[in-house]
Amino acid sequence: MHALQRTQRLSQMRMRRVVVKVHIARANGGIGIRAYGRHLEYIQRDGVDRGGEGGELYSRDGEISDVRSFVERSRDDRHQFRIIVSPEDAHALSDMKASTRALMNQMERDLGTRLDWVAVDHHNTGHSHTHIVVRGKDAHGADLVIARNYLTKGLRARAEEGLTQELGPRRDVEIAQARYREVPQDRFTSLDRALAKRSIVGWSA
Repeated sequence: MHALQRTQRLSQMRMRRVVVKVHIARANGGIGIRAYGRHLEYIQRDGVDRGGEGGELYSRDGEISDVRSFVERSRDDRHQFRIIVSPEDAHALSDMKASTRALMNQMERDLGTRLDWVAVDHHNTGHSHTHIVVRGKDAHGADLVIARNYLTKGLRARAEEGLTQELGPRRDVEIAQARYREVPQDRFTSLDRALAKRSIVGWSA
């Protein structure tokens, strides 16, 4: 059976978890265009790699030493997509760049167009993550429009599928450790969702 089919048949509990955040930045004249360049400078800031130096900007074909060409190509874009991908098990990945490239290749297949994108990995926080910037143009130069459902759910599902294929399904001990880490968190976690589901079932019974 194909690896993706096996992944899709896994219970959600066994899937590797990935947090994906998407922001659509819009250009309003020159200020917006300059903001595109400043954002790229920001995500390359000092202290983002494991060695404490500036992050390496990369794309599909390798590292990028000069961001000016990407900014120049974006000059007439009315918007750009800024994506943060944060795998729960980022520490276990042998190559975050390769994982990001695989995700972007899948995104291109889903959208049916080649994308112009750059990314940088951040390791200066307690949880490694990747910043991705996608131009707001498709392969034909038309405005790139992505369905809201794909941005809010579909891309995260693709990231989780890829991570699960790469690292394998979550083991019982990993699930238990993840739940233990959620106990002190001041947010609505999977524990809260499980308790809410049980309370609804109990009430209906």
